[in-house]
Amino acid sequence: MSQRRRFWVSVVVCGFLAGYPAFPAFAGEGGHVQETVKHAKEGIGHAKEAIQHLEEAVKSSNDPHAKEALDHAKESLKHAEESLAHAEQAHQHKPKGKTK
Repeated sequence: MSQRRRFWVSVVVCGFLAGYPAFPAFAGEGGHVQETVKHAKEGIGHAKEAIQHLEEAVKSSNDPHAKEALDHAKESLKHAEESLAHAEQAHQHKPKGKTK
């Protein structure tokens, strides 16, 4: 894989991963939260697979930018997993009283 292609794959994966932490914040109530959590889990699974491919590409590269992109992708995945955990906790915690 050429350096240019590795670079663009890294950019796309990092952009893809960076978007996932925001999804639970816009979910809403009820079924929308469940659906958002489901999609976030699917996205995290895809991100993990993408990181595996990036790791394989970095092994054959001496480009420090590719390694830095991989580190950023891993950090973004970590934040996405934390965000998903918070969304799941928020969904399980139901308000007791009627809110206005």
